[in-house]
Amino acid sequence: KKYAHNVPGKIPQSWRDDDDDKKPKKKGTKYMLGAKTPREFGRRLGCCMAVLVIFLQLFRVYLKHRIEIKRAEQEAWIANAQRFHSENHTCHTRTHPPVQACSPLKCGRVVIEDFITKDECSQIISLAEFGMVNGGSSGGATIMDLPSGALSYGNQFINLHQILKKKHEHLPEDATLILKSVMSRVRHEVSDFFGAKQIMGTSPRFISRMDQKPAQTTHDEYWHEHVDSNQYPGFEYTALLYLNDQGEDYTGGKFSFIDPYRDGNGDLQIGEPKVSTIKPQCGRLIFFTSGSENVHKVHKVETGTRYALTVAFTCDGAKVMTGPAAEWDPE
Repeated sequence: KKYAHNVPGKIPQSWRDDDDDKKPKKKGTKYMLGAKTPREFGRRLGCCMAVLVIFLQLFRVYLKHRIEIKRAEQEAWIANAQRFHSENHTCHTRTHPPVQACSPLKCGRVVIEDFITKDECSQIISLAEFGMVNGGSSGGATIMDLPSGALSYGNQFINLHQILKKKHEHLPEDATLILKSVMSRVRHEVSDFFGAKQIMGTSPRFISRMDQKPAQTTHDEYWHEHVDSNQYPGFEYTALLYLNDQGEDYTGGKFSFIDPYRDGNGDLQIGEPKVSTIKPQCGRLIFFTSGSENVHKVHKVETGTRYALTVAFTCDGAKVMTGPAAEWDPE
């Protein structure tokens, strides 16, 4: 009887580990995860591990996605920092009373890269050449002010709109629409930066063509240091948009701000002024408050031809463009 269970081909019941699920657990034996047997515990542990692996994979995907977003945001910030540069300067005293939501609460200057495309630059230059072929200064600076129609001609100005009317011609429509769109975008950029929602367009608002020809009149002497609000009473904000590239299309013709010398505390001192020079490039936009906090000049063009667009804004109702000229101040 002692060996009766050793029947050939038959496994003793006590050796059968695969029947653990059927064996009642010993009193006092406990398994984790609420399992009653080792096998059940193993199955539940395996399920938990699988869920954990899936969770870790999903979390890994999420982290990778967040890292990519952060990297893109950082790259965009760096690109924007390279594209946009601003400096605040103390506003000099104005002789006219301030106008709410128009007069500057802060003064300064801004440079924005790639404000318009190369195609837009080319379209505006073609519009300038279409009009300037009817005139042209005898000196080195030809001005075409489309709101008023004023066009340099020899040592004087003629009216481009009247000339085109006599010739039964019109300004190229596509290029004109592009120019108006660009002017509107400049307006919004200036308005947003200075918080001046009530700015109004003023004249002159012109395309300039500069070359190396010697000056014939004071209008041709563009290279002197000056303050826009002194030269053009009513100017409150000035924007300059360059249409071709210095160094490739012409030499000379750079733009400089001239600031008085200040010590480490920001106090005015006798000394060499600080000169900040900007190289014109197609699509590069500069705008600034037009007061004496922003003295500036254009360097003489040495070779080639320089094109730029000047757009100005005022807070003086008497200087606002009206009538047909108002169409050149799109909002």
